[in-house]
This record gives sequence, C-alpha cells and structure tokens, in this order.
Amino acid sequence: MKRTSIYCLAIGLVLGIFQQTIATTSQGETNGMHFQEVKIIRVGTAETKADYFAGKSPRAVILAPGAMFSKESWHFLAERFQELGISSVALNSGSTPDLLNAIEFLKAKGVKKITMVGASAGGAGVLFTLQDTIDPLVDSVILLAPAGGRPIKSKQVRKLFIVAEDDMVSSNAEVYNLYIGSSDPKTYKEFTGSSEHAQRLFDSKHKENIVQMMIHFIENKPRR
Repeated sequence: MKRTSIYCLAIGLVLGIFQQTIATTSQGETNGMHFQEVKIIRVGTAETKADYFAGKSPRAVILAPGAMFSKESWHFLAERFQELGISSVALNSGSTPDLLNAIEFLKAKGVKKITMVGASAGGAGVLFTLQDTIDPLVDSVILLAPAGGRPIKSKQVRKLFIVAEDDMVSSNAEVYNLYIGSSDPKTYKEFTGSSEHAQRLFDSKHKENIVQMMIHFIENKPRR
C-alpha cells in the first residue's frame, strides 16, 4: 500500500496534479467590489498570499507593490479593473516566486492574457522575473518607476514605463535607460512637475490620467 501511494504521488507530480494548491481563506468586499483572500502554493515554492478580484474578461492583471506597500494598496485599482470585467491578483511583493505563483493561479482560472504591473521594488521584480523564460500568456507589462532591474528584450511583451520627472528614488534617467534598452513595442511616459515615486503618483494630481493610461494600455486600445 505504501509503495502504491508513493507511485501515485510520483505520477501526480509528473502530470502536474500537485503543482498548485489554492485555498480560499475568506471573502472580502471593498466599495461594493468583491474579492477573495487566497493562498497559492506550488511545488518547490513558498506560499503566496494574495487578493483575487474576479472578472469575466480573458484578460487579467498581476499587481506587484513597492517595498513599503502591501496588496491592499492596489485595491482601488483592482476595483476599477473589476468594473471593466478584468480580473486581478494583488500581491504583497514582486518576488519571483510570488509572481510565478500568480501566473499559475490565473492560468488555472482560465485567463488567456496577462498584464504584469510592478511599482518600484515590484517593478524591479517584474523585470528580473521576465529575464529568462516568459510565459506565453504574459503579453504586457506596466512599470511604475522600477527600482532596478534589466531591460526586457522580448518582443512578445508590450511595455509601458511611467515615472515622475523629479523622482528621487528611481530617477527618470534610470527609468529612461531601462526603456531605451528594452525592445519594441514600448512606451515611455514622464509626468512633469512631480517628484512622487511609483505608487505615490496615485496620491498626486496625475492619478486619474495614470489610471486611464493603464486601462487603455491593458485593453490595448488607442487613446482618444
């Protein structure tokens, strides 16, 4: 019996049956929008705690915050996406294990296209994670003042770089160099008259402009 159990476990690992365990810990609601607090566990990786905002669109978004922020910092944006039918996973970090867990989670949900959004340290995490093999479902990234990382060379991925003109953490010159070093298709947007860093831009007068820019980029529609 013991030998049979070990054999079944080995077969399960080969087939990917045990690759991912998803446990919903609780239901949540913010401003009338519903989300799930989930735990994502893949073989060989640490547990990822995330907030999942379900949507009906084949498009989904992964949200990786800066070092001083948590998954809750993305809720206002996840709500906007959910209103458009776009699902999202808000993370507590931009670590490679968390990002890969989020991708697998969304694939299990049946999404067809994924946009990765990273701010500051989260942006650097996205850049590092996409250096090697890029999952075919990941077709776009949005980077808000990434605090490090290397350019993305893949032409599979559309890229949007956002930074404040006088950002004191990730200088506009550093972000611009990441933009220049990345392959097309790519877009660079610098907000003049602001020194807010990454997610702090959402506390500035540019908030709605940035949100609309992100939505149009995610939906891959030209701005009017």
